[in-house]
Amino acid sequence: MVDFTPDKFYTSITQSQGMPANTKSASELYYKATFLFLNLNLFPSVPPAINEHQLRTQRISTRLFISLLIISLSILLLYTSLINITETVNVKAPSIIKYEELYNSYSETLTCECTQISINYEKFIQIQYTLHQVCHSDFVTQTWFNYLATSPGHGTSFYDTFRLTGTFTFQALYTLCVLVDETILNRLSQFYSSQYVSAYVTPSNVFQLQTKSFISQFISSTTNEFLLSLAMIRKTTQSNALLSAQFTNYRFYHNENDNNLVTESSWDGDCMCSSSATCISQYAVINYPSFTKVFPLPGLYTGCYIIESLLQSSLQCFYDQACIDNLLLYLGSSTIINVTALDISLSTLFLENSTITDILDQLMVEEWNSSSIYEDYYSECQPSGCSYTVTSKNSVIYIVTTLIGLVGGLITVMKLMVPILVNFVRKCIHKEVKTEAETLVQEPNHSILYKLKHYLLTFNIFPSVPPTTDEHQLRNQRISTRLFIILLIISLYILLLNTSLINITETVNIKAPSIIKYEQLYNSYSQALTCECTQISINYKKFIQIQYTLHQVCHSDFVTQQWINYLATSSGISVLPYEDFRVTSTFTFQAISAFCTLVNQTISNQLVQFYSSQYVRASVTPTNIFQLQTKAFISQFISSTTDNFLLSFSMIRDTTQSNALLSGELNNFEFYVGSDYTVTSDSRWYGNCTCSSSSICITQSVIYELLNDRALFSVPGLYTGCYIIESLLQSSLQCFYNQTCINKLQSYSTESLLMNVTALDISLSTLFLENSTIIDILDQLMVEEWNSSSIYENYYSECQPSYCSYTVTSKNSAIYIVTTLIGLVGETVNIKAPSIIKYEQLYNSYSQALTCECTQISINYEKFIQIQYTLHQVCHSDFVTQQWINYLATSPGGYSLYVYDFRSSGTYLFQTISAFCTLVNQTILSQLAQFYSSQYVSAYVTPSNVFQLQTKAFISQFISSTTNQFLLSLAMIRNTTQSNSLFSGGLTNYNLKESNGAMVRSPLSYGNCTCTSSGTCINQTAIYELFSNYNLLFSVPGLYAGCYIIEASLQSNLQCFYNQTCINKLQSYFVVYSLMNVKALDISLSTLFLENSTIIDILDQLMVEEWNSSSIYENYYSECQPSYCSYTVTSKNSAIYIVTTLIGLVGGLITVLKFAVPFLVQFIMFCFKKCKSRRVTIMPMIQT
Repeated sequence: MVDFTPDKFYTSITQSQGMPANTKSASELYYKATFLFLNLNLFPSVPPAINEHQLRTQRISTRLFISLLIISLSILLLYTSLINITETVNVKAPSIIKYEELYNSYSETLTCECTQISINYEKFIQIQYTLHQVCHSDFVTQTWFNYLATSPGHGTSFYDTFRLTGTFTFQALYTLCVLVDETILNRLSQFYSSQYVSAYVTPSNVFQLQTKSFISQFISSTTNEFLLSLAMIRKTTQSNALLSAQFTNYRFYHNENDNNLVTESSWDGDCMCSSSATCISQYAVINYPSFTKVFPLPGLYTGCYIIESLLQSSLQCFYDQACIDNLLLYLGSSTIINVTALDISLSTLFLENSTITDILDQLMVEEWNSSSIYEDYYSECQPSGCSYTVTSKNSVIYIVTTLIGLVGGLITVMKLMVPILVNFVRKCIHKEVKTEAETLVQEPNHSILYKLKHYLLTFNIFPSVPPTTDEHQLRNQRISTRLFIILLIISLYILLLNTSLINITETVNIKAPSIIKYEQLYNSYSQALTCECTQISINYKKFIQIQYTLHQVCHSDFVTQQWINYLATSSGISVLPYEDFRVTSTFTFQAISAFCTLVNQTISNQLVQFYSSQYVRASVTPTNIFQLQTKAFISQFISSTTDNFLLSFSMIRDTTQSNALLSGELNNFEFYVGSDYTVTSDSRWYGNCTCSSSSICITQSVIYELLNDRALFSVPGLYTGCYIIESLLQSSLQCFYNQTCINKLQSYSTESLLMNVTALDISLSTLFLENSTIIDILDQLMVEEWNSSSIYENYYSECQPSYCSYTVTSKNSAIYIVTTLIGLVGETVNIKAPSIIKYEQLYNSYSQALTCECTQISINYEKFIQIQYTLHQVCHSDFVTQQWINYLATSPGGYSLYVYDFRSSGTYLFQTISAFCTLVNQTILSQLAQFYSSQYVSAYVTPSNVFQLQTKAFISQFISSTTNQFLLSLAMIRNTTQSNSLFSGGLTNYNLKESNGAMVRSPLSYGNCTCTSSGTCINQTAIYELFSNYNLLFSVPGLYAGCYIIEASLQSNLQCFYNQTCINKLQSYFVVYSLMNVKALDISLSTLFLENSTIIDILDQLMVEEWNSSSIYENYYSECQPSYCSYTVTSKNSAIYIVTTLIGLVGGLITVLKFAVPFLVQFIMFCFKKCKSRRVTIMPMIQT
């Protein structure tokens, strides 16, 4: 072999070309590089080949290898540089300023997960309000009420209506102010505890729109709820024909035939109070004491009921100081009072002539000031991170690392394939001439086997550098090669066997599946399929529709004003027995009409709130479960709406009876005029039932012959009783399904023209029967049929699952097996489905970093909260039994008693307490049902200590809101009763007396308090000697009598009834044949209330002696079902991690370095040699 080095090559070239010495330096590097490239051999054989053909083949392979490598890397470089990629950028815990910057730039793709997905409204919404200025004016003060109540002419002599009713008009106005304010405050408390649910940060603009909607919904629902409650009281008052003590809807007359009093409904023009409560006439004041001038009050009206006329009035006069001064002048009171007119300039919404109805329609609120603070919401949401996607080019670092990552594989493949390819091509082009010796050695039949055998025997993957010819070293290298191959095959076989046979759980992801695709997946992988919702909270209105059909009577002729007016005039001017159908029929059908209207309004209001309820789920609910759940929601809605309506209705009924309010048709009391012209009252009896002990006494409704008491016709299914509503509830519409029966009824009318009415059609009814009672119909909310639907497609569309994933158990795929054999696989370890014990251990160790995602993010309270309660012991005592109430009702023995006498009011007192017990219990049960259906929303497991604090707050909020709601409903009834000046049948607020042939009334006074200025006047209850009103026998400890029995009861206590001696003493004065055995209350059983705790004190605690509540964390955790827990810790890398990381890097590094280092070394040595050769020492010449 010729020794031909780069230096010799360069010298020969320069000599042959005669190149000057100064050009050698410039071209030396080029020629040496050319020589190295021409002789570069990356595929040397072992031992080194000396055959020029083999050497040329190896050099061609080297050049092809380098060319292909450069081309491949260039293509990869070009591709990775030019392609557009979608890159996800993560920003950890951004500030609100950073979030807004991101949203402004990447609004379409930005998502920021909230750490807290449910946030109470109180955290970011504030609502303030300003009531109409009249609510803060002189006109709603007790001073003004007293001034009007004591003005001349307010007593027994009638001067003008305003003097009689003006004080009640302004008491009613004050009542509306107070009730509105309390309603708003109660509703605000509930509103603030509502939850805003969102898995991701809501953008500011969307947030503002949503909160504006929430506030608007709050105002609307609060207004509707208030107006509905007021409407129920107004309509039941009119339907029961309750008599106003101011004689605005009825007048008393002395029956000429006996000593009984009769009543007649008031008229005003064409309007009669028996057919409509809205009859009005303008207030006028006659000047005092001359009575020569009349001053009409602008905008102010009187009518059948104080509240009804007030609602149609305006405050026009009271914006004008001159009008007010004129009013005071005409009243002629000796008392001086300073009142300031309202200021129209302070009003932003209402006008001078705005009616009280107009004002109430706005909830008497002049201005709402609401704000939603986005910063507070963002702070509560606490996004853990934000991510967004951008389209960009690959970064330089990514390109470099990608190329480096591929170099090892490319070099390995090309070094294997290129020599084979070059050999094959060269053999096809140039046939190698075989020597004769080689030919003789060859065995044609075994050439392939011989070559293979020779290759295996000489195969060496551990050649020395430079290659050796020492047989001993070559043998060692070949043995190492064989051992390496054997160990590699065994290792790969074991890995192959393991990865082929083991079962693996594989997760399959499907992006944004359609509903059809989802259903296909669910049918195949129901147990393992999960599809995360983009929108985790969806309003019911998006997928639930509820329609209903009321009982056909609500659309019939029988609830029209025409029919009601017709019935009101059907008896002419004749005085009929109170059992006569014609006496009560107009009120009966007003009551039915009222029920229809109130039920419809109730359902409509409740539907608005129901539709705004949120269905919260993190993942798609399967259709079968969805249908079951929505069916339960709808059932719960119907049940709660019915319960709420009946409860409100029951409270009105019970308080009406407890206050012994007088029916204007004298169905519950009869009055007698004594020889001294004073009037006494006695409760009516229906068979063996007396209205003093029960409101549900009834008798068959009949038609009597005019001018005598002969019964002509009994109306099928209809009854009359103590109160028109009470008897109606026990009646049916049997007669009105029969045209003959209707015609028969009309035949007894005094009207010359009969009204054309169509009978009800039983064939149209799917639920109710002809003889279904009204209470049966009301128990179904008067709904003949509910038509509800839950549309799964709408729900799925709102949920918008971003992807679905499911797991399947299978063998490893061939690709996975190959990649496993080639490289090392890393694994992230999570704590899967930890038990509660494991969770608590983790929380104790890693509380700050631990997160455990709930599978079920919304859980009904009933799953983990239990509330039980114990009512005051009186609610389980003898004192609230019907037996005790009946016993008290008969205790006077038929004697007329003093108004302060316990025996006259005792039966009503304990009916009141019994009613409170029943109403409170029903209220709690109804509210509990709704509370249990409330949802606790949390994306992550709530730690036990936080959970206990939260549930304690929930329970406290439940008790508070239930109490406030009950007391507000009761307050509305109490205040409207006083405002309407309703007459007590027991003569507790007014006395009646005949004077000059007319019946006049005078208000009762209790001490210095008069029933015209306040309904809360009271005096101690006692036992007085019969036939002597003032001979006191026994003062009953703790009990009071007053204007209204309920008001007196609320200020009373049960002190006497904790004492057996007191009870026995009390009974000793009863005029009965035998004493009732009753057991005293036991103070030792009480944990909260005292003997002298008043009834209002007890009601302020909802009559609950003890609440027993529990929140069971284990139940919550079980429902939450955390799929896994994760936490982060700061530590050093483990030895295993370090080793596996190094092993993973070694392959690529070796490949790159083996290729680059030799060139780098040669380059450095070359540079070093050049620098050394240029170093010249210049010595000076010394001449001698």
